[in-house]
Amino acid sequence: MRGLAVDGKSLRGAARAKGRKIHLLAALEHATGLVLAQLDVGEKTNEITCFQPLLDTVADLAGTVVTSDAMHTQREHADYLLARGAHYIVIVKGNQKKHADSSRSFPGKTSRFRDASGASATAARRSDGSRSPP
Repeated sequence: MRGLAVDGKSLRGAARAKGRKIHLLAALEHATGLVLAQLDVGEKTNEITCFQPLLDTVADLAGTVVTSDAMHTQREHADYLLARGAHYIVIVKGNQKKHADSSRSFPGKTSRFRDASGASATAARRSDGSRSPP
């Protein structure tokens, strides 16, 4: 099973004419570290709005496990990934009370949560309904 990590980074030592740092969002293969897609996150937007356009450039996500940081714990992202036949693993931080409470209703047929009394919780979903190992 192929895995992709979606993550954004600001480039050090590089800036636009008005001093704004260059910020990129990339999709990297877990096994090889190969960058399959990359987008410039524009000045008037953020990583969240670039998530789907970034992954639209990856031809086939069916069966792929897509991981991302807590910024991408968005219901729209989960719906998009499931529609493309992908699985997802997202992070819900303990200080994100709204997400921690609502993530139990994220799209997908199975869910597992790890909550260590205030520490980060991890939510995993599979589109095919198969169960994750304990």
